[in-house]
Amino acid sequence: MAVSGLRAASAGLALQADNVANQQTAGFKAKRAELVAEASGGVRVSGVSTDPTSAGPGASNVDPATEAVSGLGYAFMYQANLKVLQTQDELAKATLELKA
Repeated sequence: MAVSGLRAASAGLALQADNVANQQTAGFKAKRAELVAEASGGVRVSGVSTDPTSAGPGASNVDPATEAVSGLGYAFMYQANLKVLQTQDELAKATLELKA
């Protein structure tokens, strides 16, 4: 499950970074990762949506504040899933030491 969370967070961060990189590009529309929960307990990116908000002539519809919050959310999501993997690794090591 944690691996699927890492993948989803990475995809979201990549889209968020693309939005920030193109915020000065005329006509650029911000994109969002659509996340869906899996029956197995994981998460996956079901698709990418484009923000339909109009930006006016010669501008993009990327809002820096929205991108900052989105980026923080994906960063926290990544860190939390990474911590789960690290904990699993530590538990596996402890189990092997008990068997030795």
